[in-house]
Amino acid sequence: MVKKKVIVATATDSTANALYEYANFINDNTHMRAYPSVDNEAVFFPVDRYDLKWLKSVLLEKGYNIKIKDALD
Repeated sequence: MVKKKVIVATATDSTANALYEYANFINDNTHMRAYPSVDNEAVFFPVDRYDLKWLKSVLLEKGYNIKIKDALD
């Protein structure tokens, strides 16, 4: 069984607002969930491996540092 993953994206002070806006865009326009967090972070919940790959590439392209972690059940 494949473990579900989450992506934690970290922004700088100057790009944090854009990251929060992107998290809201994901919530409003896709089937995935994303939540702004504290300390210039946002947590993204991809539905499957295709979403994970796509989100990873987009977030890296936008210049954010990311960590992919196992989701808690």
